[in-house]
Amino acid sequence: MKEKNSYKVDKKNDIYDIDINIDEDIKKDIKDFYFSKKDLESIKIPTDLDDIIDEPFIEERKEKKSYYFSWLTDLLLVFIILLPIIGVFNPNIFMRFDNVYPVFLKIHNFLEKDNLMKLLGGEVESMDLNNAKPTVIVKEEDVKKPTSNSAELKLIHSLANSLIKAKYKWECTEVTPNTIDKAISGIDYLEDRYQRIYFRSSLEKWKEGDFSNAVEVHNKVWSILEGNVGEAYDLDENNISEIKDKYFK
Repeated sequence: MKEKNSYKVDKKNDIYDIDINIDEDIKKDIKDFYFSKKDLESIKIPTDLDDIIDEPFIEERKEKKSYYFSWLTDLLLVFIILLPIIGVFNPNIFMRFDNVYPVFLKIHNFLEKDNLMKLLGGEVESMDLNNAKPTVIVKEEDVKKPTSNSAELKLIHSLANSLIKAKYKWECTEVTPNTIDKAISGIDYLEDRYQRIYFRSSLEKWKEGDFSNAVEVHNKVWSILEGNVGEAYDLDENNISEIKDKYFK
């Protein structure tokens, strides 16, 4: 015997009810969406519409400028910090800057290992003075006529380094008739009258191939430049002989 289903669905009524519900929803949506003429007239377009559109882009440009400014500032700070360190480590980079080169050179010389050991009372390592070699060799073609007091003293000192023996020599300029003439041409830039007289007389002897005063000349200009290491103790006879054979026969 079959069991009767107590739950009876009236499919026709259900469908009708659904249709009625959809119609009501549509009517409601239309009503919500409807704008009267008065409503439309009340809508106003902003006069600063272009500014409103540009505002996000302006903020973005400001952020970019701020980022690049911060980046450049950091780079500049790093450069400012590293520049003195580079100058002390290798003063030759600043040879053409008369104001800062002597400062970096002096600090470099002061920090030279043997000099620090001597100041601290330690033992200085033995060194073959006869074989002490300069760090920088300036070729004849790279020598320019001095145009200042500092540049003239530097050139005389560098030339003299090629003629003497010293424990420490940072830079030597090739001694040739041409480089001697350039040094003589810069004598008038010396600010001290006595120095002008002394160095002119000394360099005129070099022009004739007489370098017997090179130790005295070196230590004179070295003292003026306030050197603290690298005092000349003898003539470099071997180098002087080569210079004479090449240019003063």
